[in-house]
Amino acid sequence: MKPAKKATLAKVILATGFGFASLTASAAVTVPSYNIEAGKVIAEANCAACHGANGVSAVPSQPNLGGQGVQYLYKQLVDFKTQARRNGIMEAQLKGLTQQDLADVAGYYTSQAPWLPGYGNKATNDAAHKLFLGGDKTRGVIPCAGCHDPKGGGNEWAAFPRLGGQHASYLATQLKMFRAAGREDDVGSDQVRTNDSAKKGEKGMMQMVAAKLSDKDIKMLSEFLSAVH
Repeated sequence: MKPAKKATLAKVILATGFGFASLTASAAVTVPSYNIEAGKVIAEANCAACHGANGVSAVPSQPNLGGQGVQYLYKQLVDFKTQARRNGIMEAQLKGLTQQDLADVAGYYTSQAPWLPGYGNKATNDAAHKLFLGGDKTRGVIPCAGCHDPKGGGNEWAAFPRLGGQHASYLATQLKMFRAAGREDDVGSDQVRTNDSAKKGEKGMMQMVAAKLSDKDIKMLSEFLSAVH
């Protein structure tokens, strides 16, 4: 069995009621020491059906996880567990897992080979590339690349996810959920995503950015990112 990985040094705020660390968008993420082999056992039993045993999902609506940053993965798992990010399937799968289990799963998927890129859309590639790298000052849209890297590689230490090569369908759904939260649309709680916020009731960066995106923007950005590598 491989030795457990050392914990990442960062800031943690304890949440009351759950016994879990509440990891905000502005706080650095502390990942406990994790055991890759233990995480593999849990992933195969709880996660593989949607995300693949090696973190490559065969279902476009479900994200690839292999090679994703451990801090991002761990934060999302904790957020699902504490219902800071809502998804009925994820909440059910994580119900019996401990904080250590979540760290082990995140560590396991991080240790896997990164997923391969898709094909994108040649018709909108140039426009999407421009928006991704340079934003649109006329609408107050900031460049996505500032946080997610010019090649979509993300920022592991800031817990910003790798987006390059991710399923376009999944990316589009998440952008629309952030947009709904940012615009305060009248939609159900399972149709918004607010776990980028530093504090409850405040808008996070993704909510504010996505609020300014049109359906066309979201479609072409998602397709563009699916092929970035």
